[in-house]
Amino acid sequence: GARLLPAAHAVAPDLVRRLIRRRTEDHYFDAPGTAPVTTGILRDPSGDTAAVSGGRHARIRTAGRRAAALALGAGAVAGALRVRSRLPS
Repeated sequence: GARLLPAAHAVAPDLVRRLIRRRTEDHYFDAPGTAPVTTGILRDPSGDTAAVSGGRHARIRTAGRRAAALALGAGAVAGALRVRSRLPS
């Protein structure tokens, strides 16, 4: 669905903006005043549980993307060379 958003936005930008705003407000934000009052983590670290990770299969996905990009690039070069070889000199 997210890949269709640019095309939908090109056709009906106001409608897409309204739908995204409504979905964001309904699914990602709580009602005002429902969050607990805390000091936050601005001055205190979040602790040992905080971590950033690419996930279990991040290296495999990255390798697959690189291989696909390399294959696509090699195909483009091969196609360009083939077209060039058929042109009259």
